[in-house]
Amino acid sequence: MSIAGMLRVRNEGLWIDRVIESILPVCKTIHVLDDRSEDRTMEICRTYSEVCLYEPPVAFVGLQETRDKNWLLSQIGKTSPPPEWVLHIDGDEVLEESSIPELMALSESKAAACSFRIWYLWSEQQIRTDGVYGRYRRPSMFRYVPGQFFEGRAGNGLHCGSVPRQLRGKSVESGVVLWHLGYMFPEIRLKKYAWYNEVDPKNQIEDCYRHMVQGDLPEVPIHAKLKHAGPLKLEPANTTVGIGLCSTGM
Repeated sequence: MSIAGMLRVRNEGLWIDRVIESILPVCKTIHVLDDRSEDRTMEICRTYSEVCLYEPPVAFVGLQETRDKNWLLSQIGKTSPPPEWVLHIDGDEVLEESSIPELMALSESKAAACSFRIWYLWSEQQIRTDGVYGRYRRPSMFRYVPGQFFEGRAGNGLHCGSVPRQLRGKSVESGVVLWHLGYMFPEIRLKKYAWYNEVDPKNQIEDCYRHMVQGDLPEVPIHAKLKHAGPLKLEPANTTVGIGLCSTGM
């Protein structure tokens, strides 16, 4: 079965090489839409012949995640022949190597979409396991069918998910694991917290994203019980994917 990778990225230069390397064994091509990165993301992507790198059309102004994902999916659909499956992950997520056999088996199944287990690294060798972090799954691979589209749940297109609207609620759970690297460092968590509250202010459903910076800000202490997480609980990570990364490389 043919699988195409799909990534919408911005400023993922710290780990994009690890992300790409992790999915190369399962993806014939990897389609990357770079949303005006200011770091080495595009430079790194260009070193891989398997990566089809796109820049946003000139008409795309401002943040609109749903628009971007629909455009990128349309580009994937133009390939000849189009893929049978799309593996849609974030630019800071690494596929666990031992999950590859199960992922390939899923691509031979009759499933319409597949849900993966996502572990959030909170340091090089620790994962966060309290609240939603201890049970988080997300549909991340889907069978490609022309006419599919993403639909956002916020005015700026945020939170539109990783599978098309037509497949919501139709994913089969799997044991495939993704390692999320984007929250590894306090300074990056704080930066993302500020960004989310700028582009998506006063989002009470997300509890104003306070869970992202628990223990990093005095007003969100480690011992607090939040809407989605807390008290903060960290456990050893059974992976080395975060070893050697340094936030100063951003």
